[in-house]
Amino acid sequence: MPPARRSTRTVVLAVVAVALLVIAAVAASGIGNPLHDFSPYMTRAAVAVVCAVLGLSVIAALLLRPSPARPRRLGWMALVVSVLCLLATGSIWVAAGTGHSLDKAPGVRVNNAAETQAVLAAHGYGKRKPVRTGLMIETLEFTGASNVRLTGFIWQHLPAGEDVKPNLEFPDAIDGGVGDEVYRDPTPEGQVVGWRLKATLRESFDYAHYPLDNQAVWLVMWPRTAGTVLVPDFSAYPPWNADDKFGVYPGLVGGDWNTQFSTFSLTEGTERTNYGRPAHSIDGQDAELTFSVGVGRQYVSPLLNRLIPLIVITLLVFGSLFVVTTDSDRRSLSGFSTWAVIGFCGSMMLVVSVQHGTLRSETASDGVVYAEYFYFILYLVIGLVALNVIEHTSKKRFPLVDWRGNAAARLLYWPVVTVLLLTATVFGLLL
Repeated sequence: MPPARRSTRTVVLAVVAVALLVIAAVAASGIGNPLHDFSPYMTRAAVAVVCAVLGLSVIAALLLRPSPARPRRLGWMALVVSVLCLLATGSIWVAAGTGHSLDKAPGVRVNNAAETQAVLAAHGYGKRKPVRTGLMIETLEFTGASNVRLTGFIWQHLPAGEDVKPNLEFPDAIDGGVGDEVYRDPTPEGQVVGWRLKATLRESFDYAHYPLDNQAVWLVMWPRTAGTVLVPDFSAYPPWNADDKFGVYPGLVGGDWNTQFSTFSLTEGTERTNYGRPAHSIDGQDAELTFSVGVGRQYVSPLLNRLIPLIVITLLVFGSLFVVTTDSDRRSLSGFSTWAVIGFCGSMMLVVSVQHGTLRSETASDGVVYAEYFYFILYLVIGLVALNVIEHTSKKRFPLVDWRGNAAARLLYWPVVTVLLLTATVFGLLL
């Protein structure tokens, strides 16, 4: 290539690299704290990560100047691209796995009594008698893909009287509910009564980002007495802040989950029936009080449990590329044959498919969850390796595949795997 043309190409690539890095910097500067509330910044994060990886890859290409005449530099370029993709993927994992969003809490969130009254008035419930209700969650356990078990305490401010019963019910509970009475104290308005809470709730959770998913566990409460409406007992807590996780025991036992936030919200039912009770709305628009707890999965263990076996398989498949050869002497030493490698690829495909089926059973998700992309990538890579073997024993040969004794496949293997992983991560977690 003439020096003038080479210089022009270098300048163009340098300008492209700088432009990509500037775009990445601008996109990243618009992200607040991704470890706190990640969902509003996902598109910006995708732009920042992709542009940063592309920009740094172009700079690496300018510095290394890889070419077929310099296979060692091609190897270094492949290493740089692979490392950049792995670093970008890891950064997305950390941000997605530790971030949380209050948007998953249903209804209109309220933080004090004034906000509660304003929301009730705006929806036509201002004339109903408020029943202050509070709770403290002590344990939270996922007993299935759609079931969660809560225990703790719940209390209400009720009129004085010995025969007063809880003025609430849990429509999402499939087991348990309000338990034994724990205390009953007089108040200027009547009395406050506290009970044990033990309920198993049936809810719909979104596992699309598994194992980097965050969930909102919500406890919906209906009033039993006509003409009343349940409101949060904010007087029983410090000034409310969702990040302070009031209403959740500080030493809460949540299994594989970490508590991220707690909030009260007011919602409206959508049942479109009054259950035969004339005092209730037939359109199902009665007010509901909801207490939501945001939880994030402790993702390191399930992520490693999935990745370690797949990494071993990926390494074994990569090793199979080194026995692929057209040299008859090397074939006799390595024991290479088309059927031997295809059989190996088939056995690896079977192992991957079994683990994939186990993942589907665990999440019970209707759609594709993020961790499934790991298996899709391996299906594709194993299939490409099998095609590579077939090409080496076929009559119609491709110069690129046969270049330097299958060196092209070995050089491209890890960049292809890591680029596919980063692509799946961007689309699976950010877009």
